[in-house]
Amino acid sequence: MPHQWSDEDKRTFKTAALAEVNSHILEAAQESSAVTGDWEFFCECGQPDCRELVTLSLPEYASLRERGEPVLAPSHRLPPGTRLPMLIDAAQELLVQAKRRARQTHTGPA
Repeated sequence: MPHQWSDEDKRTFKTAALAEVNSHILEAAQESSAVTGDWEFFCECGQPDCRELVTLSLPEYASLRERGEPVLAPSHRLPPGTRLPMLIDAAQELLVQAKRRARQTHTGPA
C-alpha cells in the first residue's frame, strides 16, 4: 500500500521545492544583463492552492535568504516557529524515508 503523505508533509515538500526553483531564478538573474531590475519569485508558503508570484530585487531576495526567511506573498505565512532551512531539511528527510519505503516495497523488508 502506498504511503499517504500528511498535509504538513506536502506543504513541506512544496515549500522546499519552490525555494529550490527560486534559487535557480536567482542564478538566471545573476547571469542576465538585467541584474538591476526586479524579478518574480514564487511564494514559498506551501499552501496547495497558492500560485502567487512575489516581485523582488536581487538584494531583497538575498537579504531574505541570509536571514533564513522564505519568499512570501503579502498576508501569506508559514506555520509559527517555522524557518526555511528547517523545512528544507525536513523535506530532504521525508524524501529519504520515501525512497527507503519504495525499496522495501520492491524488495521486501531488510
